[in-house]
Amino acid sequence: MPALIALNRRVRRHALACALAGCAVLVVSGCSSPPKSPQVTSRVAPVRIITAPPEVLALANTFEDQFVARDYAGQWNELAPQAQALWPSSAARVAMLTRKFAHAAVASVSVGGPSLVSTWTAPENPSLHVANVWSFPVAVDFADAAALRPAGVGALFSMTSVQIVVDPLSGLAETLGEGPESLDAPVILPAVVPRVSLDVPILMYHLVDQVPPRSIEPSTYGWELEVGLTTLPAAFDAQMAYLMSIHATSISLQHLADALLYGLPLPPHPFVITFDDGRLSPWTNAVPILRQDGFTAVFFPCTGLIGGKVGPQTYMTAAELHNLARTGFSVEDHTVNDDTDFFSAGPHTLDVLTNRTKDVLEHVIGAPVQFIAYTGLWPWPTSSEGATQEASMFATLASYGYVGGLQDLRIDADAVVSTTLWQLPRLRVGLTTGLGFFERWFGVQPS
Repeated sequence: MPALIALNRRVRRHALACALAGCAVLVVSGCSSPPKSPQVTSRVAPVRIITAPPEVLALANTFEDQFVARDYAGQWNELAPQAQALWPSSAARVAMLTRKFAHAAVASVSVGGPSLVSTWTAPENPSLHVANVWSFPVAVDFADAAALRPAGVGALFSMTSVQIVVDPLSGLAETLGEGPESLDAPVILPAVVPRVSLDVPILMYHLVDQVPPRSIEPSTYGWELEVGLTTLPAAFDAQMAYLMSIHATSISLQHLADALLYGLPLPPHPFVITFDDGRLSPWTNAVPILRQDGFTAVFFPCTGLIGGKVGPQTYMTAAELHNLARTGFSVEDHTVNDDTDFFSAGPHTLDVLTNRTKDVLEHVIGAPVQFIAYTGLWPWPTSSEGATQEASMFATLASYGYVGGLQDLRIDADAVVSTTLWQLPRLRVGLTTGLGFFERWFGVQPS
């Protein structure tokens, strides 16, 4: 893992303070001594204003000017080594961004005032951190935002930010977080969706914990369902160790879309990890392992369960979800309570179960939400079935700003394929899932 980069400077924060002998009186203008006590004086420490170095300010504006001019090749040498390592190559980055913004002309980008953040985490590698980074908010103005699909995607780019760091050895400013140009920036649908064949297993987890006690559910069926959705922490550790041993790479759903829609080459043995419901046990037992191994994951919380407790099950808080979205993971939508199938539902039901939940999540995590995990089993045995029946649901979800949906299938088989982002198949992982399951799907023996 690359060493941390630290700014070649230290910033002290001085608090306004009073040193008083005896009692003190606080007034609007600051601290002062009590009346008729001339022997007591107030002392105010100097305040240092944090200002980004000129080279940092210049690079942030230059980098986004190049984005507007579509000079993606010119940006490459301005990327920090950690940022370059996220891409297959400079040529692959240029080709992908050229395709992505071919029908999405950017009129201008406004770079806001910087803030100094203590740590930057790579968007798809929670083990890679860089210290003392300048973060710039951006406002992206598209030439014809209303024409972009899905609906409202143009506004999502203003939820991204550009991060700049100063190399302590060379003194040069370098770009870490690429904002609108990053791998995990919002997905824009191209005018024509290409036909691409990729082999990317999407793993579906729920609980990562010990076997739940029989008393948690009033019915045997409910308890057996919870048991089936449980992965023991030791088993999860072994599964991640296997994926490490074959040099597999976890990717986000946005990264998968980059490959499917814009032709970005994927790393060897790519896969996606997902966790449904927003339960606390993955935060407690899975996230530390993922951070150690450098694997990203997608979390699908239910907005009605955030910070809640249902029976013995505790759910992640808003602060924990916000932390995930800022430290190498992503958060997407799983409706309100995961208790209502909305296949073939009308716009009113979908608005309550999806559109409003997306808005809630974006407010909680401060990042775009474009994917949804459907609640309940997919009504058909295979992933590719049901497109005609669910066409109206897909259209409504697209009008809300979603680009894709993930299924929970009845079977796991090699024949499970998808021909659309709305029918992304997943593989259930639970108590009975052994390493043979992983070896079959990845086709590689551990080294």
